[in-house]
Amino acid sequence: MKYIILALCLLSVVLARTRVTSPFAHPKIDVEKIKALHTDIVEDTVDMKIDHFNANGQSDTYPMRYLVNAKHYQKGGPIFFYAGNEGNVYTFYNNTGFMVNTLAEEYKALVVFAEHRYFGESLPFGDKSFDTENLKYLNVEQTMTDYVEFIRGFRKESGLDQTPVIVFGGSYGGMLASWLRMKFPETFQGAIASSAPIIYFKDAVPEDGFYNVIQDVFTHNHPECSENIKKVAELIVSFKNQPEKIRSLKSMYNTCQAIETADDVDKITGFLYNAWIYMAMTNYPYPTEFLAPMPGNPVDVSCEPFDLTASKPKITSLLKKDSLFSDDELALLQAAADSVQVFYNYTGELACNDLSGSETPNLDAFGWDILACNEMAMPMGTDGKDNMFLPESFSYEAHTKQCEERFGITPQFDFALTFFGGRNPTFDFATTSNIVFANGNIDPWNAGSITIPVSKDTVTINIENSAHHLELRDPNPLDPQSVVDARNVEREQITKWLAQFREIVESS
Repeated sequence: MKYIILALCLLSVVLARTRVTSPFAHPKIDVEKIKALHTDIVEDTVDMKIDHFNANGQSDTYPMRYLVNAKHYQKGGPIFFYAGNEGNVYTFYNNTGFMVNTLAEEYKALVVFAEHRYFGESLPFGDKSFDTENLKYLNVEQTMTDYVEFIRGFRKESGLDQTPVIVFGGSYGGMLASWLRMKFPETFQGAIASSAPIIYFKDAVPEDGFYNVIQDVFTHNHPECSENIKKVAELIVSFKNQPEKIRSLKSMYNTCQAIETADDVDKITGFLYNAWIYMAMTNYPYPTEFLAPMPGNPVDVSCEPFDLTASKPKITSLLKKDSLFSDDELALLQAAADSVQVFYNYTGELACNDLSGSETPNLDAFGWDILACNEMAMPMGTDGKDNMFLPESFSYEAHTKQCEERFGITPQFDFALTFFGGRNPTFDFATTSNIVFANGNIDPWNAGSITIPVSKDTVTINIENSAHHLELRDPNPLDPQSVVDARNVEREQITKWLAQFREIVESS
C-alpha cells in the first residue's frame, strides 16, 4: 500500500527505460517509529510449512510474522485480515488506516496482518532464502495457503471458530484478497480488493493501458505537461552518441554517480520516468510521506515547471555556462530536473540523486522480481504514440530469457487467468460473491482491474479523482466526496456479509 503501489517491470518487467521494480516501491522504513505510533500492535510469528503441497505431507517450517491489534475488539466482533503483499508488513499496517482505525472501531473488529513469505522478516530459509534452489517456494499458491492455514489455526487457538473473517488488500494485496475469497469462501466471508489488477495478464487487456492512464493524469490540469515530458525524454535519448552532452547530465540532474555512457542515458530517463509514474500512482490530495515526502496533488506540482510559456524555468548558472544546448533545450532539461525533485527531494535534504537503487535492490524488491518471473508476469509495453512514454514493446521471449538466466524460473504468463479466471470477467466471475472491487480512475492500475459489474453478488466501485487505493488510507478532510462515498459502499457490503454469516451460524 504505502508504496504500492502498485509499476513497470511492475508486475512484470516492463520498459527498460521506464523500469520500476514493482507496483510497490521498496524504500527503507522505520519500523521502530511505526511501532511507537501504534503501541497497540502485538507482533508474533507462527510456524508455517514451507511447502504446502509436498506429496507426503511433510515439510520444514518457517516463522511467518503477523501483527494483531485488539484495541477495538469486542466479543462477537469480526476479524479484519490484511493479506500482506510484497513488502514489510509494517508498511501495509501503517497505510491502511481505514481498516485499522475507522472500520475496526465501528465493527469492534480484531485486526490481523500477515506478512508475505520471502518479504520483511518472513524468510523461509533465512539468509539463504534467495538462493536459486529455494526460489520455487515463492509463488501465489503457497502464499495463499499460508494465509488460509494461518487464519484457520488462529481462529481455533483463539477460540474464534465461529468468527467471520473479512480479507482486505490493496494492489497485489488486493489481488490476493479477491483470489482468497474466490478460492476459499468457507474461510473468508468477504473481500475488499482495492486497486487490484487481477486481469493485467497476457492478452486480457491492452499492454499499454497503465501508461495511457498516466498520460491522462498528467494532461488533465496541465495540457502541456505530458507533451514536454515526452520532448525532454526524446531530447535526452538523442545524446547517446554525444559524449559531452552525456557527461553534462550529471550536473543537470545532480546525480551521485558519473554519467558517461549510453547506458547511463537510459538510467537518467528511467530515473525521470520512475518519479512521474510513482507520482501518478500516489497522486493523493494531501501531503504524504508514502514513498517519500511529497505535497498534496504531486502531479500538479511536478507539472508546474513544464509550463514553459508562463515563465521560463530558472536556469542554474552552471547550466547557463554550458554552450552545448540551446535555451529551449536548457529550459526543458531544467524543467524535468525541477519536476522530479517533487518526488525525489521535495524537502531539499538530499545532497545528490542516487541512481544505484535499481541496481542494488533490497530483498523486498528482489522478492518481487522473482514473483514477476513466475506467476505474476504482467506484460506491459507501449509504442509511445498515445502517451508521454518512450516506445518500448514487451517481449515475452526477452522476459523469459532474463528470468531463466537470473533465477532459473520460466514465467507462467497464463497462470493467473487459467487458475483464477479473468479472460472473460463477466463469464468467469459470474458466480463470484462478496467481493468489492474498488478502483480509482486516476490510478494507472485500473487499466488491469475489474471496472465493470461481473456478478450480482459482487460490487464494483469506480472512484473519481482517486489514486492507488486511496480509500484504504486514513480518512482525511481533503478526500474527495467520491472517496467518502466509496468507503460507505464498502461499509454497506461488510455489514451485509456479516449479517449473512450470522444467518449461517444461527441456522446450522
